[in-house]
Amino acid sequence: MFIVDNKPYKTDIIVRIKQTIGVERMDKFEVMQRFLQVAHFGSFTRAAETLGLPKSSISNAVQSLEKQLGTRLFHRSTRSVTLTQDGEIYQVQCRALLRELDALESQFRQQREDVHGIIRVDMSSRFASTIVLPHLEEWLDIYPKVKVKISSADHQVDLIKEGIDCVVRVGKLSDSSLIARPLATYQIFNCVSPGYLKKFGEPKTLTDLQHHQIIDYALKMGNNSAMFEYVENGQVKQLPMPSVLAVNGTDAYICACLFGLGIAQIPAIGVTEYLKSGTLIRVLPKFEAESMPVSLLYPSRQQTSKRVSLFMDWLDALVKRLQGTVG
Repeated sequence: MFIVDNKPYKTDIIVRIKQTIGVERMDKFEVMQRFLQVAHFGSFTRAAETLGLPKSSISNAVQSLEKQLGTRLFHRSTRSVTLTQDGEIYQVQCRALLRELDALESQFRQQREDVHGIIRVDMSSRFASTIVLPHLEEWLDIYPKVKVKISSADHQVDLIKEGIDCVVRVGKLSDSSLIARPLATYQIFNCVSPGYLKKFGEPKTLTDLQHHQIIDYALKMGNNSAMFEYVENGQVKQLPMPSVLAVNGTDAYICACLFGLGIAQIPAIGVTEYLKSGTLIRVLPKFEAESMPVSLLYPSRQQTSKRVSLFMDWLDALVKRLQGTVG
């Protein structure tokens, strides 16, 4: 029995995964990699181009794999190649099996020079540009054989399905089967641009906010009212505010504030340089939003490769080091 989408699933195809033996003298894990490439691109041609192999070798590998498993893995047409239901299940288990194999191999690589491979990590574009990328060279100098692939999504991603090793998330976490590693807690500043102050003046009290604009940060573009969040006497409260702009990305949120389009409530670590230069100005310091936790999420301690563990340790230390510079 295996877990698929947090639910137990039992089927002959899962059992037969472990019975998949070399196809036409190919290593079984190589066959799985070819299958995963076709599933990822939805194309035998793209998979072949990516792997630098003839299209026929990809097609033959998949066909032999289907024969071994006794089921079709893809729906094929002249225009598209899509996974069957069994194909989707096999894809999830393939990723998990290859990840587990990689973790098993990685635990025996004790020396720094032996740490190699690819790390796939997801984080917001703002976190990447202000925290990770300016300091990533120090990691690469230590582990030059590791390639880091950073994806930036301001929405929830499926780590297993999308092949992500770990993900950085800012804010409260929903219930999840993932393991959460706390990194830090970010204080939130109310920020405006000098141009905004010139046009609207500086708010001094909560009552003043009725004459101001807030930039609405909303992952889902619904019809909800824009809110100014603040903590008073230990209680988190929200105050409806006028708003003419809603965005769903961190870069757009900061940019909108810089151009004077409203008040933004931003983690302090992301605006330190702007505040020092006067490009942004902090307002209403006595009425700021609840501090936000920063967490590192990953699927399993048992399946975490050495390089991923080392990267998470480095990222943990980096965030704490930078947080100490915020004042």
